[in-house]
Amino acid sequence: MLDINLKTLILIFLIVILGLISSFNDIKKRKIYNKNVVIFLCFGVTINLIDSFYEFRINFLINFLFVFLIGFLLWHVNFWNAGDGKLFLAFSSLIPVELVFVDIFHLYSYDLLTYTFVPIFFLFCIFMIFQVTKKDIVNTLKESFKPMIILNVAIAFFSFQWVIQFVSDAFGLRLNLFLSAIILFLIFDRMEKILNMKLIKLFYTTALIRLIFDSGNIFSSSFLSSFVYQLILFLFFVYFLVYLAYFKFGVHVDIPNLKPGMNLCEKIIKEGDRYTVKPDVKISIFMFLHEKINKKGVIENKPEGLSRIEIQKIQEWNKAGKMKVGALLIQKRIPYAPFQFIGALLVIIISFLRF
Repeated sequence: MLDINLKTLILIFLIVILGLISSFNDIKKRKIYNKNVVIFLCFGVTINLIDSFYEFRINFLINFLFVFLIGFLLWHVNFWNAGDGKLFLAFSSLIPVELVFVDIFHLYSYDLLTYTFVPIFFLFCIFMIFQVTKKDIVNTLKESFKPMIILNVAIAFFSFQWVIQFVSDAFGLRLNLFLSAIILFLIFDRMEKILNMKLIKLFYTTALIRLIFDSGNIFSSSFLSSFVYQLILFLFFVYFLVYLAYFKFGVHVDIPNLKPGMNLCEKIIKEGDRYTVKPDVKISIFMFLHEKINKKGVIENKPEGLSRIEIQKIQEWNKAGKMKVGALLIQKRIPYAPFQFIGALLVIIISFLRF
């Protein structure tokens, strides 16, 4: 029988209050206020740590660090803005650790992340069924399955497996695909800064090292069949589908009608004296590393969107006839707050069902 104490009830109540406030502000005002996030974050940290067993405190701090890294990574790759990352940290801090505790290394915050994005995935599938045309599919296939892209992703995937296996064996970690991707990104991103090499070059170097030291495992029919199967699934579900959805969730806005905060789905590239646009897809780590080897845009795509100064530059180029396009593809903003709220409630409900 589950014994629900006052501390757990208070934390659940705070989750509901934060969820209602943040969802309303995110949907109606497209804002997540730092003041609200900080207040609830302080409540969550204080209540979860006060008068708790040692194991609970350690588990809470591990999850707090994990959520901080996740939020920063998703902000770093322009998946969401800083406010969404802070809100995710606040929701995680409010999860009653005594309710969800399994063992000291249990990542209940990973469950929060999963339950947040599962509803988004279902909505995404519904949208894809009713909005995507055959022409969209054909065009996306041409763009996402170019030989160089397939080669780079295959090399990255090949290196990815080996690095994660090494880290897992060395530290005795129980890693799933998402955690593996985070560790991989952090390792190679740091190596890129230290060695001053592009991520894709680091993956090629790692792949060459693996061919030398792990040849006994990779030159087997079982490994090759498994690797090809996983690569095909990855290319289709993570690369093709996300690539397709990224642009279907965009809308063309005439350059004179651009507003601060809008997020570009394209990079503005300078070609000679004129400017053109190229797709800017960095949803997965592999898309992110592929993007790093291409030309950088003259306008940096930030989670916070376009600034007034950047819009002024674009409009000046357009008036001078230097823009090859008259409209830019703008990302339709997803209000993440309601989905984070749903994710937090699902963590609570499923924890109750376990008892």
